[in-house]
Amino acid sequence: MGATIHKVLMLSSLGSIAFSNGFIFAQVTGMIKSLQENEDGLNLTESNIVWITSGLSWSNFLGFGLAMLSDKIGRRWPLIISSVAIVVQWIILYKAQNIYHFLLSRFIAGVAIGARYCLNILITAEYTSPKTRAFFLNIITSVSPAIGTGLGHYLGNIFHWRTVALISIFPALVGIIVPYFCVESPHWLASKGRFQECEESFKKIHGNSLKSETELQYLIKIEKCKLRQAETSNTKTINAKLWLALRKKYFWNLILLGVFITLYLAASGKIAFTILATNILEDMTGTPNIVLYTILVDSFILVGTSLSCILVRKLTMRNVLFSTGYTANAVLIILSACLYFGAGVENLRWVNVSLLGVYFILTESGPSPVLEALLGEIFPLEIKVYCMFFLGIMLSTFLTSSLILFPIVTNAIGYYGIFLLNAAIMSTSLVLIGLKLPETKGRTLQEIEVYFKTNIFDIDEALNDERKNMLL
Repeated sequence: MGATIHKVLMLSSLGSIAFSNGFIFAQVTGMIKSLQENEDGLNLTESNIVWITSGLSWSNFLGFGLAMLSDKIGRRWPLIISSVAIVVQWIILYKAQNIYHFLLSRFIAGVAIGARYCLNILITAEYTSPKTRAFFLNIITSVSPAIGTGLGHYLGNIFHWRTVALISIFPALVGIIVPYFCVESPHWLASKGRFQECEESFKKIHGNSLKSETELQYLIKIEKCKLRQAETSNTKTINAKLWLALRKKYFWNLILLGVFITLYLAASGKIAFTILATNILEDMTGTPNIVLYTILVDSFILVGTSLSCILVRKLTMRNVLFSTGYTANAVLIILSACLYFGAGVENLRWVNVSLLGVYFILTESGPSPVLEALLGEIFPLEIKVYCMFFLGIMLSTFLTSSLILFPIVTNAIGYYGIFLLNAAIMSTSLVLIGLKLPETKGRTLQEIEVYFKTNIFDIDEALNDERKNMLL
């Protein structure tokens, strides 16, 4: 099998998994509508339905914990295990007859989605080259879920939600079968001192070009240096490595950066708006046309994610993030003003919808894909999954809070108030991210790690006697 085949196998499986994740969130929309109208005679209360709606997010952090297995057994098997869990939860959901069945299904799905989301980001970064990493991370984290969401919404308008649950099993099966035939991550192998296997895996994925050979040699050099330093300082166990990291300034800079990234992702309303967008548009226009609103929302998201593929190829990551991010915030502020000052004005309704559409397009074309990609780039290899677990707790907390509090806050301050509040949180987050974030496009994961630890990108200089102690 050639180098491209190995890369295609893994990236296609990751794309299918991301598509499946988007499908899961989309299926909720049709199911919630059916449960609210009691079409199945299940007699669930509004409180029950709120917990079902938020069930996908509040258990996410446990999925990030499941992803920590990848530090022990490699990247592939946790991916397979979490995909098996997705199939199991679809079967439970298909058979669900009471609130406990729904909650069990949502709990399993939330854990599995959290694990697969985390692993998708980590694995995509490790299986792609510096030149294409941003593009493929964008495809995996944004485009594939957007397509899954759009198709899930479309099928939800045609079929009963139980039928959609059965259909949803098929993309999940790809995440079980294909990773089994993929080679292991060379970065993980190097971190475990398995350098011969690392070299073989790396060449199967990236080939034998001079550029890839140079990247491989730097990967091995850095990991060998860190292993020697760990033996000298008696920090070979993960507990010792984490305890050492807790005493390092770079670690807290990265955690702070990660917290503001997750805060932005939650405040941007990516999950809340995806699940509740049709209800928001119905309230804003006063017209209960669910099919039209679903098509509009999915079109906005798909246009944005498609545009992001172009932007990350043409511009630097920082330029994409801040140009689209601040513009999206400005649009949200304008929308808030239109809703407040133009309440009840018939002609403004579709202006508001258009502004919301522009906001969706802007956030999906820049901030969302760039920030999710950064989560796969900024953390040191030896503690990457543990940092992601901590941020997974933060992200799960923020997302769950946003879903549970969204209707409450909306009733209190209206859509104009909640949009203005979100814009304020996102603007603050962008300012603080900008203070900590270097340009990562075109840099290897080793260069990025070295920069955060030593403030330089030059690996050879970082490996000299004066600086190599900083690599732990």
